[in-house]
Amino acid sequence: MAYDEQFKVILFDLGGVLLNLNDPIETFGLKISEVEFMERWLRSPAVREFESGAIDAESFARRIVSDAELPYDWQEFLQRFDSWPDRLFDETIGVLNAIPNNIKLALLSNINALHWNRDDIAGQIGELFDHAFLSFKTGLVKPDREAFEMVTKRYNCRQDEILFFDDNPLNVSAAANYGIQAVLVVGIAAARQALRKRGVLN
Repeated sequence: MAYDEQFKVILFDLGGVLLNLNDPIETFGLKISEVEFMERWLRSPAVREFESGAIDAESFARRIVSDAELPYDWQEFLQRFDSWPDRLFDETIGVLNAIPNNIKLALLSNINALHWNRDDIAGQIGELFDHAFLSFKTGLVKPDREAFEMVTKRYNCRQDEILFFDDNPLNVSAAANYGIQAVLVVGIAAARQALRKRGVLN
């Protein structure tokens, strides 16, 4: 089957796939593994509420500092949080531009307005996507099923007509359970390799 018959939508996560993230353990001064951090982060009520736009940055920071018993105040946490996203990988724009025009490109990201609105993030890639499903705008967060259903409804397609890349195993597992062709990748080089393997890129 040719790629243009197999995939109608290629769906990307942002942080960790298209955008380099600084080491969260070092950034936040934690004493747990990165794997444990990512699982806790996705399951944190404060994170979910902030990334779905339900609470403001100060409320989010105060709760994280308290819940995680961090040895600094909420203002310092926000400074550290702001420095967590680094920059787009060097190949990101080139890979996105190389995907055939008859396949829709979409972004599905758990992200807040503080990070998304940076000139070096939205300012560089926002216009490259047919649509960006941003949690702080939609109110839906991964790995919830509703976040993936939102994509199939917008594009009126089957789950298996979507190819999804994410760096978090929980999100990949949730997407796969819903029927999406989900691939665990870390970094744009891994995503490019997966696209080549599936015949999307030469």
